[in-house]
Amino acid sequence: MSQKYLDRTEPDDSGSDDSGSIAVDIFQKLVAASRSPDRIMARLSQWVIDNQTRVASLSISAVARHAQVSETTVFRFCKTLGLTGYKDLRYALAEGRGFAFGTQLAKPGPGSEGEHVLASVMRSVIEVNSEALLKTMSLVSLAALQETVDALLAAEHTHLMGFGSSAPVAFDFYQRLLMLGLTVSVHSDPHVLAAVTANARPRSLFFGISCSGRTRDLVEAFEAAGAHGCRCVAITSDRDSPAAKASHITLISAVRRSPIAHETIGTRSSQLAIVEMICVALALQHPDPERLARGRTLHDTEIAKKRLPPDRMA
Repeated sequence: MSQKYLDRTEPDDSGSDDSGSIAVDIFQKLVAASRSPDRIMARLSQWVIDNQTRVASLSISAVARHAQVSETTVFRFCKTLGLTGYKDLRYALAEGRGFAFGTQLAKPGPGSEGEHVLASVMRSVIEVNSEALLKTMSLVSLAALQETVDALLAAEHTHLMGFGSSAPVAFDFYQRLLMLGLTVSVHSDPHVLAAVTANARPRSLFFGISCSGRTRDLVEAFEAAGAHGCRCVAITSDRDSPAAKASHITLISAVRRSPIAHETIGTRSSQLAIVEMICVALALQHPDPERLARGRTLHDTEIAKKRLPPDRMA
């Protein structure tokens, strides 16, 4: 399947600056490397993620000593991130401290005297999620977003796929697309999905959501659907993942990891933000806005029937 690399934001179609994009991109690559089957590289990447502030001021020998690897391994690690050397990693992490203002928020410290112990936790959670949304704006390509909208409008049937923590996002997307008048179904059972892809029609669209981009059932569904001539779209945090490579269009979501929480809700917030972008764009570009308005009115009427009257709410 030919891959169209539409996941990078072009300079002329984004309002973000280059330094912000670099800072976001390095964190995405670090998280992707932490999922690598190479245990040494995965461990080193996780150590860097957990010690971003320290790494920016440490020498390569100090990093090697703390991470319990060789200096050669650290240098090779930098090359796998697309950097020329360790100095570039330090610069990228330093820029990240300025752009990603929530870098240390996953490690809440004591607040001001008299502040409730949970106040810093509340503040950290909100700011970490805000950071994820800002990162998403820098990561999503306008070209990929537009092509996704075009693909959804052109598809005879859209099959949404999501497993694990991505399943609720897929089901939310499913309801949104139904209200926009699209013919759509959602799948989180791999056995059902296997039957669907085996009988896929060429004008069907397969849309998968996976934070890691390494969910076997989703990747295999993309490959099977692609063999039938179907287009595939992926929302993932790793632009080099198997899901991204097996799809025609890739939308990159932000990711936030910390020693406290393996995955934060910011990951899902980023995915949902992309879903919202798509749905708003679909509504604005819908070929029959009058039919869309009628459908929304009928939907609101039916939902109103299912709500208790005011006199029952006391």
